[in-house]
Amino acid sequence: MKFGVFYNPMVPKASGEDDWAPGRERKALNDMLEQIRFADSLGFDYVFLGEHHFMPEYAHNSATEVLLGALSQTTTNIRIGTGIVHASHNDPIRTAERIATLDQLTAGRAEFGFGPGTPQEIEPWLKEDLPRRAERADASAQISIDVLASRKVWPGADNEFFQFPAGNVVPKSFQTPHPPLWTSTSRPGQARSVAARGLGQLMLTLAGPESVASEVELYWETLRSGAVKPMGRGINPAVFTFTVGLLAPTDELAQERAREGVEFYGFGLTGGAMARIGDPEHHLWDAFQDFKAGRGDIRLEAGTPPMMLEMGARFADLPGVMMCGPEKAREFTRQIEATHADGLLLNQQFGWTEHEHLMESLEIWATQVIPEFREREAEHQAWRKEQLDGIALPVVTSV
Repeated sequence: MKFGVFYNPMVPKASGEDDWAPGRERKALNDMLEQIRFADSLGFDYVFLGEHHFMPEYAHNSATEVLLGALSQTTTNIRIGTGIVHASHNDPIRTAERIATLDQLTAGRAEFGFGPGTPQEIEPWLKEDLPRRAERADASAQISIDVLASRKVWPGADNEFFQFPAGNVVPKSFQTPHPPLWTSTSRPGQARSVAARGLGQLMLTLAGPESVASEVELYWETLRSGAVKPMGRGINPAVFTFTVGLLAPTDELAQERAREGVEFYGFGLTGGAMARIGDPEHHLWDAFQDFKAGRGDIRLEAGTPPMMLEMGARFADLPGVMMCGPEKAREFTRQIEATHADGLLLNQQFGWTEHEHLMESLEIWATQVIPEFREREAEHQAWRKEQLDGIALPVVTSV
């Protein structure tokens, strides 16, 4: 099983303050880059960065490829991925140019993840096309993939969303035919659609190992069914899942360091971050504190579904959340390994969690948790080979 880190950098404002303290955003972004460099030095396999817009405090990663470009020059082995590009509103040729440039800078360490994005944050770009954002995202991503796979002149595109003349787009991707392709999912049952397009799955599964096992089974069942039409020049047969939380030397210390930050993340994820998109006076940290103190819940005014509110209320105790010491982390990871998931991504930067604690968590993972699973990597690769036997499609993967 592979191991990686995932970031949507959070930068909360201090209570009662209208703006961030001077240098606060810069520090958060640079701390994140340092943590990823450290993960690379510790032997982590992957880093994925998301893309979000108009979500102050919750996600300050509107220019993902800029951050990945910085990492291209300060990391050595870790594979660097977009998790995900909002293909629905980004220009597909510009997307391909940025991914190819990243691939060249890293000598072939780029991974290309794409998807539609959430309606609230992409509405300013799509307007009348908003209801068809998923179709538009696939049409856009298909163009980007075709450009990345073109060694000479790309023949152009003409569909209901995009019209482009032929052109020789440069730079070319370093990897051939193109970097491995991924998309993200947040609900059970989406594995079928992902596998049917030949994509790797970045799966946000907070319901725990049983839910992961169901998705992995559905994913491989679909690949073996023959009902696969790859968007790329081959399939990327892989399922990565996420765990949310932080490790510390003891369970108690991990809870003390991370619980409030994880609850804040859960509040944002379950509607808080999107409740007042576009409101310049919105203060997510204060809204979270109001909710905790029983002074109101901004998610109600946005019509957040009861299921999401209920999930947010118990977010820090969901099965896919892990705030603990190394022994419980090993046990959780064994359960994930048993699902045959190909990778586990760590999402551990929340709220006001200290940079030093995040660095320590990475070191605990690398020295006290991951080594056990490296010893069994050959067994997992043998299992993957069995699943791929009989699938007559090219494979384009780094797993």
